[in-house]
Amino acid sequence: MLMRTSCNSSWRRKATRVSDTSDYKHLPIPGAKLRAVGLASGQLGEVSDEEGAAGKGPVHVLVVAPEGDRGSANETAQLLKEVHEIHEQTVLTKRKRYVHSKLNSTQGRELLEDLNIKVDLVRTVPYAAREETQIDAFKWESVSDECGQEIALTEEQQRERYRAYVEDNISDELIEKQLCVIGVEKGENILTVQVRGRDIELKGRTDLLILSDIVKDNPSDVRYLPEVKLLIEVKRAVIPSSDFQALSELIALDLLVDDPVMALLTDLNGVWLFFWVSEKENDSARIHKATIQKPGEAFQVIKTLLTQSPTADAEIRLPCFQESVKRQKLSKVLPPIGEGGESGGIRESIERYYDIASILGPDVDMARAVARQVTRSIPTLSYFS
Repeated sequence: MLMRTSCNSSWRRKATRVSDTSDYKHLPIPGAKLRAVGLASGQLGEVSDEEGAAGKGPVHVLVVAPEGDRGSANETAQLLKEVHEIHEQTVLTKRKRYVHSKLNSTQGRELLEDLNIKVDLVRTVPYAAREETQIDAFKWESVSDECGQEIALTEEQQRERYRAYVEDNISDELIEKQLCVIGVEKGENILTVQVRGRDIELKGRTDLLILSDIVKDNPSDVRYLPEVKLLIEVKRAVIPSSDFQALSELIALDLLVDDPVMALLTDLNGVWLFFWVSEKENDSARIHKATIQKPGEAFQVIKTLLTQSPTADAEIRLPCFQESVKRQKLSKVLPPIGEGGESGGIRESIERYYDIASILGPDVDMARAVARQVTRSIPTLSYFS
């Protein structure tokens, strides 16, 4: 109940719980600024017609609480508390973040397990037209220090050199298809993406991208990845754990673009490892890996790849590959969220609830709906939901 003694006085708050309202009535005061509620005689005084019309005198507000409001309030408070706890455990829990360049073997295997992805090896054969494949390997440079000792330059220091090396060996195809080879600047994490429906973020970049030459007009447009065909991760020395960096970059690029893509991990000498999303088998997404050992043969693969249609599901023939290659989009072969856990869907529902509640206040019906969704996601409780 709110009461003020006059229109110009400050509000004073007085709460009184009334169980019997039979003696209460609306006061029929024409022109009153607020609809006055009559109280039983002797409660807080009467309001004259003149005072009501003039907006003077005490103002009484009677709030009628529904029956059983105490139990309902307790139930609502408990429900909102539980949703808040779930919110803290799911939404506020830190997402798993995988940085491409920092993936070791343990983290790499964990990423593949989280997404239910398996890697299958593909057989390769020597390229028939050997005379067309004689290309020298890239020469990594070193410098001498004051003591005459050789110091190897890093991949980053030689990025423009190896970018030009790749470009020179596929120049005709680049011109024909209006493509170019772009070196990705350090600090430009253009391969950063959140895996939709899963609590996973992939972050980082790659070394080279083959994509539309329209980005030459405005290099910053590389972030939009127009018509991207291939990412190339360059290592002076490729070690077993390097595979996981290339796989992580492939997954991120696939999620960011509309067409199927491939990834190449290479030392630009005797190691050329091609990766692509292929199919779904036994409820797992499959990424295929093929190994080429000669630069000339690897560039024949790249040339042929660049001239192929990006259409998903189409099988293509690539030099040195024993079988035809079928590229897929990861979104088509990743197990549905329901098969891999419903945490993503629950997270989205809870986030949506909190967005609405922050503006409109708690919504009991929506809180109950979220609670039911959480219950259904727990196998032992789903029978009762």
